[in-house]
Amino acid sequence: MATNTLSVYNPIFYAQEALLALEKNLGMASLVHRGYDKQPQQRGSVIAIKSPATFSAEDAPSSAQDLVAGEVQITLDQWKEVKFELTDKELSATGEEIIRDHIRPAAYALADDIDQALLKLYKFIPWYHDVASTAAHTDLLSARKILRDNKVPLHDGNLFAVVDSDMEADLLGNSAFTQYTGAGDAGVTAQIQGSLGRRFGMEILASQNIQTHTKGSASTGTLAANGAAAAGATKVNLDAAAVTGTLVAGDSLVFAGHSQRYVVTATATANTNAFTNVAIYPALKEAVADDEVVTVSLDNHSAALAFHRHAFALATAPLSELGGQLGAKIATVADPQTGLSLRSRLFYDGGNSKVIVALDVLYGVKTLEPNRAVRLRN
Repeated sequence: MATNTLSVYNPIFYAQEALLALEKNLGMASLVHRGYDKQPQQRGSVIAIKSPATFSAEDAPSSAQDLVAGEVQITLDQWKEVKFELTDKELSATGEEIIRDHIRPAAYALADDIDQALLKLYKFIPWYHDVASTAAHTDLLSARKILRDNKVPLHDGNLFAVVDSDMEADLLGNSAFTQYTGAGDAGVTAQIQGSLGRRFGMEILASQNIQTHTKGSASTGTLAANGAAAAGATKVNLDAAAVTGTLVAGDSLVFAGHSQRYVVTATATANTNAFTNVAIYPALKEAVADDEVVTVSLDNHSAALAFHRHAFALATAPLSELGGQLGAKIATVADPQTGLSLRSRLFYDGGNSKVIVALDVLYGVKTLEPNRAVRLRN
């Protein structure tokens, strides 16, 4: 039997190695605002994390501005687990083999799930730019313009673009990215490593998890407000002659004469030529009058994103170790800098002579500010 210098029954060892692998494979999670709770929580718990503060310049002398508002509630509704079995033969392997063949792939699966959850937040982003049939640097400049017009900080190093494989291929074939002239050493690096790097103030990365939006089936995107709605409202009534079909989460809309765009957050089905109680986000910035024209953008697309770090948030918390009193071996480890935590559990299946290993994480995601992101509709 091979000598195993690392205890295969050590849950802390598994948790530590898995956390390292998890952090290494984080995509979107490394680009968004992060918060955490140090106390063990369970799925459905609501925790408060600090949100980026915003201030306004006032005539001096002025009163101190309240920081209490710099807090956001996030529901930890994502409890994800990877569970696998180790047979007697596998347990006789070296610790490094178990890490390589089981722990790291399991951690990658958890990181991939977090990545997908964050990219699904595109449904809360009403702003968009339609990418050209062949994506080019001008598409990033158009997204940057929308962000600037929305007063997003562009020079603090927190601007990112996460694109799909089509956009990545197009941009890597664009001279603005891969020629030394104009791009300098970054252009050479792009050719050698296939890395898009930072352009126009944006760190550009590619992801296989970019989400696809399937538009609602509404027979027309030209509607009208069916009744007035006050500023702060989160639901509106819309109608049009003979309109049928649906509006779905992620469909973007704008009221004529309004500067703020909105997004539908739940499926609404037309009934008697009207959509009733259409849920929108963000809440109305200003009142809407009866019969104001509403234009809904109905478009199927791949929803790449250009965004500032403070557009989205990821919140995490540790899971309980109470099961350790019932025979299982349990350990939770956390990164003191990011708050990211991971739990490992080991228990024996005597009937099958196998050790069951489970790695799990608890987290929640949320859109903090919809005006700090733009969909790159491809």
